[in-house]
Amino acid sequence: MHEENSSKFHLPNRIDIHLYELIVIAFCPVYSFYSGVMAIYNLYIFNKDGTCIFYREWKREKQSGLPRSEEYKLMFGMLISLRSFAERLSTKDGQQMVRNYKTSSYKMNYMESPTGLKMVLNTDPNANGVPDLVRGIYQAYVECITKNCLIDVSKEIQSDLFSSRVDQVVSAHSSYVH
Repeated sequence: MHEENSSKFHLPNRIDIHLYELIVIAFCPVYSFYSGVMAIYNLYIFNKDGTCIFYREWKREKQSGLPRSEEYKLMFGMLISLRSFAERLSTKDGQQMVRNYKTSSYKMNYMESPTGLKMVLNTDPNANGVPDLVRGIYQAYVECITKNCLIDVSKEIQSDLFSSRVDQVVSAHSSYVH
C-alpha cells in the first residue's frame, strides 16, 4: 500500500512558473496583470485654435473637479507644454512628435493631423492597439465632419452621425469596457 505524506508539498521551480504565466497570457489577452480589465476612458478633439470641439467619456472613474471648459484648457495647455518640452530636450533638429504620455493609472494617447486637429484618447496604461483605434476615430472624423461642408469645425461638433461612429469604433476595440 502506498502511503501519501500530507505534510510535504511540491513548490514549482522557476520554469514551471514561467510556463504557467505564458499560458495565462496566451488565453487572457483582454485582461492586464497590472490593472485588471483594460479600459478606454475618454476622448478630446481640439481644432487648430485650441477649442475643444468634441468630448466623449466611456469609463472615466474620476472627475477633475473643474468645470469642463477649464479642463479643456488644462488639457490643451498640457499638449502644448509636452510638445515644447520634447522639442527643447530633443537631440535632433526638427519638430518632435509626442505620441503618448504614461502614468501608473492612465495613458494619454495623442495624435495631431497636418491641419492642426489634435486628438487625445485616455486609456488604461496597458491597453493594446490604441494607435489603430485613434486612426479609426480620425477616419470617422474625416468621413463625417471634414467631408460635410455644413459643419463648422471652429465650433463644438453637434453631429449625431459622428458621435455614433466614434462610439462604434471605440466599442469594437478589444480594450472597450462597458
